[in-house]
Amino acid sequence: MRNWTTKDVKFVLDWAQSSESDRPPVEQIARQLNRTPDAVKEYIRRCLPRGARPWKEKPRWNPDEMVALDRGKQPEGRSNSAIRKFLRRRERAAEEAHATLTATEVAASLGVSRMTIHRYVKRGLLRRFKDGIAESSFEAFLRSHPEMVPYEKLKHEQKEWLVLNGFQDSAIKVQEPCVGRLLD
Repeated sequence: MRNWTTKDVKFVLDWAQSSESDRPPVEQIARQLNRTPDAVKEYIRRCLPRGARPWKEKPRWNPDEMVALDRGKQPEGRSNSAIRKFLRRRERAAEEAHATLTATEVAASLGVSRMTIHRYVKRGLLRRFKDGIAESSFEAFLRSHPEMVPYEKLKHEQKEWLVLNGFQDSAIKVQEPCVGRLLD
């Protein structure tokens, strides 16, 4: 990665702040600086605040629009497609916030050591996510590698928990937990 000289910076910022009709394409500027167009755009993103950049940017979602969505109303100026994408992104972020298990939790659930869990991660059998093991990875592991779980050595509660999380055992009948009567 090449450093930006003062001359390069001045040239790019003058280009970015010039009127749209006088501004040559970014590809031409990049060629003059002997850089890629992506490098020029990235530099501008870092230097100039939103709204001052020389290209049209998607508007950010403001808190009023989010409140309107939560109330079931459609914010003005937003397409149905933009709303669906935003809601999917927000839902995914909420799921990912709770979608990890620690290596200790996984080890206790499987009845193996933490070191064994780290070996599984290294071999690609389990996937790390943020600061733990991805829950989806753990569930996939239970379905695709049941032979690696010392199932017979586990307590009944651990077996039930594993079955609820995707381990196949036809001998044990487990009812999914429900909060229906607790909220009455």
